[in-house]
Amino acid sequence: MKFCIEVGEAEKHLVEFNFNQLLGQIVIKVDRKEVKRNQRLFDEPIHETHVIPVDAGGKYIVRIEKERKQLFGQKCRVFLNNRLFKYYEGV
Repeated sequence: MKFCIEVGEAEKHLVEFNFNQLLGQIVIKVDRKEVKRNQRLFDEPIHETHVIPVDAGGKYIVRIEKERKQLFGQKCRVFLNNRLFKYYEGV
């Protein structure tokens, strides 16, 4: 699953999320700079939460909640300042 969201009004920030279920790798980037990388070969958790401050002032905080489906696929909820911003579902 891969998606990008744009955050901000006057100053735009790009948040990129990339999850490869086959390799068990998560990469999160803010403005094309990697802020979080995680890799699991086995025991992928059912529910996983990532909190990322987007700007230096702390005005925008993005929380990504990833929920694993039974066999393949996942659901991702993206919250911006604790409000639901986007919802993604797929493989």
